[in-house]
Amino acid sequence: MTLGPRAKRRLALYGGAAAFAVFALWGVPAFVSRLAAPVAVRQMYLEADAAMETEAVKLLVEYVRIDTTNPPGITRPAIDFLARVLACEGIPVTITGADPERPILVARIKGRSQEGALALLNHADVVPAGDLGAWVSPPFAAARGAGLERDRLYGRGMLDMKGQTIANLLAMVSLTRAGLVPLRDIVFVVESGEETFREDLGMVWLFDNRPELLSGVTDVFNEGGVNEVKTQQVERFGIETMEKAVLTVAALSSDAKPLEDFREFLKARDQEQPVRVVPAVREFLRFIAPSRSDVWGRYMMDGAEKLVPKAELWKDVPEVYRSLLKDSIYAGGVEKEAEGFSMRVVRTLLPGSPVASARAELESWVRSRGFGLRRLFETRDSVSTPTEGNAWRAIENVYGLDPEKAPVGPYILSGQATSAAAIRARGLRVYGVSPFAVNIYDASTIHHTNERISLPLFVDGVGRTTRLLLEFATAP
Repeated sequence: MTLGPRAKRRLALYGGAAAFAVFALWGVPAFVSRLAAPVAVRQMYLEADAAMETEAVKLLVEYVRIDTTNPPGITRPAIDFLARVLACEGIPVTITGADPERPILVARIKGRSQEGALALLNHADVVPAGDLGAWVSPPFAAARGAGLERDRLYGRGMLDMKGQTIANLLAMVSLTRAGLVPLRDIVFVVESGEETFREDLGMVWLFDNRPELLSGVTDVFNEGGVNEVKTQQVERFGIETMEKAVLTVAALSSDAKPLEDFREFLKARDQEQPVRVVPAVREFLRFIAPSRSDVWGRYMMDGAEKLVPKAELWKDVPEVYRSLLKDSIYAGGVEKEAEGFSMRVVRTLLPGSPVASARAELESWVRSRGFGLRRLFETRDSVSTPTEGNAWRAIENVYGLDPEKAPVGPYILSGQATSAAAIRARGLRVYGVSPFAVNIYDASTIHHTNERISLPLFVDGVGRTTRLLLEFATAP
């Protein structure tokens, strides 16, 4: 059959349209995919299988399976375990302290100079497991998750802080295995009472009773770092350089109503606290502001001083920022006790606000109303650590060149407390460092049920810690 001119035009038209449609459906995506940057997709379950065979994970499993719940905080078996690992690598170990069941471990790799030494501070104790029925596996089984969680290892202390301790230990071991003599001494310390804030079971006791074991130490890597993580990627490496001081008491009364009235009084006093943007907080705000999607993150970079607690604008400022801009007073709910009622009161204080003065003022408020008083918790005065020196430069160099390609900067803790305050009070530079890419969901398990860490990301963190210590050991 012969096609006429009109039929030929229609066939060319529709045939061309069909060919274009086929190209659009199949050719364009293939072409564009060649232009797009490749996206790394990790096989986390396969990596987790391989991680289980690594030295790091095997040590972590063994360490987590030692129950060091505090209270009672019997850490001797855990300290002995770490001492054996270090001794097998030829690293001298001293086990000391005032309590044989809650000792302090100190190990030192000698460098070419004692001055400017770095201490890796760890703690062996962990908080109680809580409701055992809420755990997916026993808290001291160090077992892998199931289903979508099979790339994770569960157990009390995975994040706080037995995982980091194993990373620090293997970083120390890597130096001796390489036969490397560091430029400055490196000291590995394990405390036994951090979770109950027992300064007599940690570095403070060493300063007072065995100062020779800390001779030359000027810098400390501690827990407390906060890395901002999306899915598996670190967006920002946050290095803790300051904690607000914390003071906590309980006001006691035979009736609930006076305590409720006291809460209103405390709210009013909190609003009277002036805004003070201390230099460390300003540096922190400048670091985190670009990563915040809310308007306040950017406003806080330069506009914080324009705010006052009684201004209309103040009520819209998120608490995460407000708490950094002034001394704060928080009153909890009224709770029934065996005899009467209680209400917890917390004060958090910036540098320059002495804890002793805040305590005296708070106690005067409590007693003037005829309440009883129960002291619960108190840290040292807040002191910030400057971002300077060999230890800080090592962090910047190693984390700044990390494959994650994330910025590095200072981070402030507004309501949490570690051992840092007591050590900063001695004039040492303390940096809270986390080597792990822990997302907010896993981080929320710290001090709660089902504490866990991603096995591949744990292995990544061990490598990151090893690179960090190597940089400190060799950089002039």
